[in-house]
Amino acid sequence: MDVTIKDFLDGSTALAPSKGYPIHDVIKEALDKKEIVYLNFEGMELMTTAFLNAVIGKLYSEFNSEYLNTYLKIKYISQSDVFLLKKVIDTAKLYFSNPQAFEDHMKQKFDNE
Repeated sequence: MDVTIKDFLDGSTALAPSKGYPIHDVIKEALDKKEIVYLNFEGMELMTTAFLNAVIGKLYSEFNSEYLNTYLKIKYISQSDVFLLKKVIDTAKLYFSNPQAFEDHMKQKFDNE
């Protein structure tokens, strides 16, 4: 299944998490059926980590990394967006491996600043 992000948006920018939830739902439905999903970033000019968390980060609470590496494929993503996507994935893996420990660590880190 090919999921083109731009098809869900009114333009080539993706800022708000609310714009990502419908994309996430389509991806999750396909992944639940063990379909390979090609997430297509073609034509995207600006994205935020908040948007990517809604689309992809949340998937790490629903599937393990091995499953996502097998069934979720990324197409036509810019170098700068690869950096954002990696940040979102790394944070999601860390968070969903132990949410309470992650929250405790972040609280401690920001309370000390």
